[in-house]
Amino acid sequence: MPYITVVLNRKGGVGKSLVSVNLAAVYAEILGCVEGEVAGDGPSVAVVSIDPQGTSIEHAEKVRQAGRPVPFRVVDASQDVERLRRLRRAKADIIIVDTPGFMPLKAEDDEDESIDPLGDGTTGDALRAVLDVADDVIVPLEAEGSAFTPTRVTIERVLIPRQLPYGVFVNNWDPRDGTADRDRTISLAKRRNWELYNATVRHYKPHTRGITNGRFCTQYESNHIATKAKQDFVSLALEHQLRRQKYAGGR
Repeated sequence: MPYITVVLNRKGGVGKSLVSVNLAAVYAEILGCVEGEVAGDGPSVAVVSIDPQGTSIEHAEKVRQAGRPVPFRVVDASQDVERLRRLRRAKADIIIVDTPGFMPLKAEDDEDESIDPLGDGTTGDALRAVLDVADDVIVPLEAEGSAFTPTRVTIERVLIPRQLPYGVFVNNWDPRDGTADRDRTISLAKRRNWELYNATVRHYKPHTRGITNGRFCTQYESNHIATKAKQDFVSLALEHQLRRQKYAGGR
């Protein structure tokens, strides 16, 4: 039975697709997964996209076009809610679900419990389907003011009512901007008593150019900056696994 992690934030553009494919790449490297290996031959990792934009699918295709391996399966399930409901039957050890941003709420509706923030239609149904089968959720949060309210809705209106284990991490923080924005973001999250990762994924050009250059973080060029960029995702993956053990111990 696979372990299913959903990468979720109501706000679009916070890096959910980049996080999904690079976490999958790190896990595939750790597990020794090989492109083209038949499911059941060894450990396997999959990225399931329910994002209509299909950024994670595009990223994997760019990697293949560049002549590099994609050592995990990439599945487009954005229009297949029934398949998502059966995700527990999938033949993979680790499944990472890449999600779209979802319904923005008016300020006066933020606390209206009668309104489902996941919205209606196929996207809302797909989000509910994957959350119903999820083992945990990773919430990327950028160190900017506009990301905080959508993240609060994600955690306090979607995840906590479902009693889903989750962790928030600061994503795309540029060290050149100083630590003030990052520290303020972490402080705000702590005041809300959110579950926080220690890992931070910093803003590096290898990340922002990954899809253009057809590379996952495990395939970056060998230099000092690329090594630090990859290490951020390795740290996130290792902390995620430690949290997974904790979740399992609490069940």
